[in-house]
Amino acid sequence: MLLVAQSGRAEDAMDQARKRYAAGEREYASGRYWQSAKAFEEAYDLSRKGDLLYNAARAYDRGEYYLRAIETYEAYLKAGTPPDVEQINQRIASLRKQLCQVQIKLGTKAYVFVDGHEYYQTPMAGPVSIDSGYHRIEVRAGNRFWAKEQQFVPGERYEFEAQLEEDRGGGQGLVSTASVEESRSKPRTRQVAVVVGAGGSVDVLGNNYPPHQASLLIGAEYRVKEGLRGAFDLGVKIPIEFLQSWTNAGLLIGARGALTPVPRIPFELVLSLDLGFATLDYRSSAPVSPKWPCASPSALASCSIYAFRIVPAVSVAYRFAPSFEVRAQLAGIELNLSDPIFDPRLSFGLQAAYRFF
Repeated sequence: MLLVAQSGRAEDAMDQARKRYAAGEREYASGRYWQSAKAFEEAYDLSRKGDLLYNAARAYDRGEYYLRAIETYEAYLKAGTPPDVEQINQRIASLRKQLCQVQIKLGTKAYVFVDGHEYYQTPMAGPVSIDSGYHRIEVRAGNRFWAKEQQFVPGERYEFEAQLEEDRGGGQGLVSTASVEESRSKPRTRQVAVVVGAGGSVDVLGNNYPPHQASLLIGAEYRVKEGLRGAFDLGVKIPIEFLQSWTNAGLLIGARGALTPVPRIPFELVLSLDLGFATLDYRSSAPVSPKWPCASPSALASCSIYAFRIVPAVSVAYRFAPSFEVRAQLAGIELNLSDPIFDPRLSFGLQAAYRFF
């Protein structure tokens, strides 16, 4: 009977672990990385399966809770002999560079919270590590508190004199972990991006002026301003289009307005407008068009036309890591203004952006 009871309890624990694992998966997909990591940790406590610690560490890492990610990666390494020890140690070393040092000067006992999560106690013997980025630090002892909210830079050291005041209910105060997580500012986006992409243009009128073509793109952008739910970028692009005996190239200056529907999920809806100049060159073997500006047949092997180009577009973007995002241009209208006027084309494409600084 004892063996049966123990077997039943073990099965119940594994069933609860599976439920917490499924909850962690759902929270991760929803961008609630702190809650996801906590669910994976609870599943580990119930099952003692070391891979769940890796899942928790990845959730902390993805949510840019670097200090918690380091601690959980280290716990994962201690829980067994994983095959990816070298890669995990490299990631830990990389994450340590994202931390900064903070010292709260207070001689009495109090609890230190970062974005609503308890990290340390005072008095502190020396500076302690916290994640870089935009954070709210609170120090609480009973109904007395002190708070500071600002951007923290990796590798920097900060010292604060905490003078506790009575909490009369007018400040933000501490609320539930879930509520704090929802209201926490989104991670800062790295400001400079290098963009490469591929796509195509479709001749919607069928005049072959110009025809359907494939395209490549290279460019650079700078994030001028960013808020909780939106951002504004300026950039430069060099598109190159080819196929069907046409070869086109342009130099475009553009602006992007990005809307972030859910701040903690790195997904953006983007409206963009690019302006610039383009050179469109076609050879005598190009598909026939009623708009040839050059004599045909001609003694020249090709004909080049210069145009002013306008490209409004709608896109979506998802940032898989702080330094890498993928974009899809869902629809764009390419307008080339010259004499004669070029036919409009629909453009689409897929791009990758590497972000730094």
